[in-house]
Amino acid sequence: MIERILKYPGFLYELNNTHYFLGKWICTECTDVDAADCLFMYRMSRRAHEEPETNMYFQKLRAYADFALEVPYNPGKIKDDMTALIKNLSDADAASVLEQADNFAADYRKYCGEI
Repeated sequence: MIERILKYPGFLYELNNTHYFLGKWICTECTDVDAADCLFMYRMSRRAHEEPETNMYFQKLRAYADFALEVPYNPGKIKDDMTALIKNLSDADAASVLEQADNFAADYRKYCGEI
């Protein structure tokens, strides 16, 4: 799962009731309430199959992740941090992250093209 997420552009994930920006350039906790609210709306729109709203919230979450990028880019630290974060998850939380990654990949292909 880690290698897969490290290939994706950044996005907001919920792990153990905490929000994190995860992707090939980022692994950092998100404390932005607006971003967390946006994730809630994205999920709600996605479940309701409201494509225009889902796309809008998906794009907003991608933008939040891009704005959260840190300089300088340190791929080793990102991988180590993500590994530490994900390896300590319960089976249920790991399954949730995998589902979120599946949803991200499907929506990225739908709204942005191939990953």
